Amino acid sequence: MRSARGCSVFLFVLTTLWAAFGHAQIAVSDFQDNADGWVTVANNRAPVIHEPGVIYQYDEHYGIMSFKAPSKYLGNVAAAYQGTLSFEFLTSAPHYAPSSPKIRMSGETPYGTLTLKLALSPDLTPNVFHSFTIPMDESAPWSLVGHRRAPTAEEFQMVMSNLTDLRIIGDTSAYADEMFAIRNVRLDPKEVAPTGGLKVFIMAGQSNMAGCDDVRNVDPMWTGQIDDVKMYWGNSASPGFESLQTGTSGAPCSDEAPQFYFGPEISFGSDMSIVFPEDDIVIIKFAVGGSDMFSQWTTPTREFPNGGVLWNELKFTIDAALAQLTEMGYQYDIAGFLWMQGESDCDKRYRARKYAGNLTKFIASMRIHLGQPNMPFILGRIRDAGQPHTEMVREAQVYVAGNIPNVYWFDTDDLGMLPDGIHYDEEGMIELGHRFADIVQLLR
Repeated sequence: MRSARGCSVFLFVLTTLWAAFGHAQIAVSDFQDNADGWVTVANNRAPVIHEPGVIYQYDEHYGIMSFKAPSKYLGNVAAAYQGTLSFEFLTSAPHYAPSSPKIRMSGETPYGTLTLKLALSPDLTPNVFHSFTIPMDESAPWSLVGHRRAPTAEEFQMVMSNLTDLRIIGDTSAYADEMFAIRNVRLDPKEVAPTGGLKVFIMAGQSNMAGCDDVRNVDPMWTGQIDDVKMYWGNSASPGFESLQTGTSGAPCSDEAPQFYFGPEISFGSDMSIVFPEDDIVIIKFAVGGSDMFSQWTTPTREFPNGGVLWNELKFTIDAALAQLTEMGYQYDIAGFLWMQGESDCDKRYRARKYAGNLTKFIASMRIHLGQPNMPFILGRIRDAGQPHTEMVREAQVYVAGNIPNVYWFDTDDLGMLPDGIHYDEEGMIELGHRFADIVQLLR
């Protein structure tokens, strides 16, 4: 299998790429910095008072007290049909009845202006914020003002397609010195059930996983984003999901132009999008150049009772990425763990001798941590770059793969090298990603 992905980048914006997650709000007001354009209606034009996280007003006139939404909540908000309007609401009135708090919204339609209203519970404990989540469709007890009936689905959608006014109304009778406040307002679209699945691959190791290769030295097809593959790069100062692209090496060899450097994830991710066309692909990558299994990636041992620093950081990175997927409502399958490391354990005999045992414990620890006792673990066997104990580590990698179920290795001896004699060159790095992908494809 050889992929030509990269030259045909999908026109896919990050905020809509994960449409299956269904959590990209249409409008939100957290009121942290200002009133966000919300104004008062009636109440003698009482001023909007802002404090971080909340806006409020005091009763200055008989009749209603309400807040009117700014323009970002208006216009064509048809995407919010069957979604929700949510907010928190507070009143200081000790006896709120007979007031009738409500939501009121109007829209221009072919039949003129239509106005919908929805009554909120008047039985509110004073001086306590109450949370409301309002269904934005005819299934909720909305009424069509002036018609004494519920709106039809068509009428509701027409209003949402050209919304001209949205109000949160807090009072319809005078009560001296009453205060009315709102916070955490959101307008969200309908949640869409995921289609297909989501396959997660974890890539870890040292510099030949990080990547010491400049994309400007290879076919331009690899320079673009691959938008149907998402990557969580744990070495970033602010990790998050982004479209797969170069610039996620982090090895010291990439310092001169970090945005152009890449590892095996580019070709591997491209191949996975072809192997699993019905699934979304996520890569979680955490790799550190010059790192050794003996002390940095090790599980807790007598020498390192708390485990190596990179072993702990890797677990933290994986947990953070998977937590984000869970928060976005996605169910995922951890489809494989890819490992490219070992060169730094070849320079000292005591490190090389321990490699088989340490790698065995490392694999077990990752499977236990992820709750995946049969998770495929795929490693590229390091090539001989001249360190005194390379052959001992190479034999250890083959031994572990031959004695632990669902562990696989492949050869890298024929891959091209950079002049430093230890890092794969650009073509070799692309081939490295392909070889990881070939094993995954065989395991399907």
